[in-house]
Amino acid sequence: MDEVQDRSTMPSSQLVQERVPLSEAAEVFGRPDVNGVTPIIVTPLRSSRILNGPIVGALIAFASALFGGFVIGATWALIAGSALALILLGLGILRWFYIQIPEGVNALLSRGGRYVRTIGSGLHLLPPYLRISHLVTRREIPFDVPVTGARTRDNIRADIDALVTFSITNPSQFVYRISASDFDQFFQASCQEAVHALVRGVTSDDLSDLVRHDETDLSKQLNATVEPYGATVSAIIIVYVEPPADFVMSQEARQLAVLQREEQAEKQTLAERRQADADTLLRQQLLARMERERDELQARLLQIEARQEIVAHEANVEAERLARLEERLRAYPLAAQYEWESARLEVARALAGNTRAILQVGNADDIAHSLMMRDAFLDAALVARDTGLPPTQQDTGGPESAPVEDRTAAD
Repeated sequence: MDEVQDRSTMPSSQLVQERVPLSEAAEVFGRPDVNGVTPIIVTPLRSSRILNGPIVGALIAFASALFGGFVIGATWALIAGSALALILLGLGILRWFYIQIPEGVNALLSRGGRYVRTIGSGLHLLPPYLRISHLVTRREIPFDVPVTGARTRDNIRADIDALVTFSITNPSQFVYRISASDFDQFFQASCQEAVHALVRGVTSDDLSDLVRHDETDLSKQLNATVEPYGATVSAIIIVYVEPPADFVMSQEARQLAVLQREEQAEKQTLAERRQADADTLLRQQLLARMERERDELQARLLQIEARQEIVAHEANVEAERLARLEERLRAYPLAAQYEWESARLEVARALAGNTRAILQVGNADDIAHSLMMRDAFLDAALVARDTGLPPTQQDTGGPESAPVEDRTAAD
């Protein structure tokens, strides 16, 4: 219990009342007693406000003046002593009417033992028949409330220390209805009962939440109890809560288990997140590979389509070329035969230049026949150029033309 004072060394009463001379009241209110408690009420020792010192001084000064004036015969001594005696006597009598109340306290005035009114701090002009019966502090008074074995809602005992702050708002009620020591016991019991009621309304898990918490509702409850005595509670603060040692150990073990479970859950969550990230990365890699393969396949399809278009275009070109060739063949059959024979002749020449080549022909006069056909085609081309007619419509003019056509057809 480092945060609170040891209860074994605490004074039996926290609210005390002192009886000192009025001139020492200010010092008493600002100085704790031997038990460390500051008084809240001071009762003056003398009810009379006449100062004995000035009166005694006035008597001594007057006697000295008489002795100096009549015995010694010094007139100046008689005058000076009489003046000093009158001044001291005036100061002593003036004390009957003026009174100084210390700062931070209220004074209760009485007449013949009956309460008259309350005055505050400062210098006051009062008639001599009014006396000061009590001086009551106006400061906020801290009051320690230790509670042992308070039961929570789930039947757990706890030691609690509360600090209650109150002030005396009606000094006359506080002084004349109850004494300081009696109010100490009454207030201690009321505060302990209020703290017990507060603890019964919470569970053991909520005990730590009471520390340093200002209980406004509890202050209202206590105000209803102490208002008839002229006091007002301003604040209640729970400064210390101590559950049983075994309960604290079980709570610590439970919290440790909870922390371990949370740590394990965090690790599992982290592992699941890593696995999910790995799966996501693998899925992205697969999707990227599939995307690349699809792009490659599309590129190949585009190449194939391009090749097909090229082949189709080449086929169209070849068909057009063949059509034109066929048309030319129909228009110029002798020219086509001439080209055919020229090609055969070129092959024959190439073979003739190669001594190692072996060529098999149908007849022995094929080469000579080819040369004769070339000459005939050349003659026909010259005639066509001169006459302007196709070779097929020209008249060869002799019996040699028919055998030539027959041989061409035969070939």
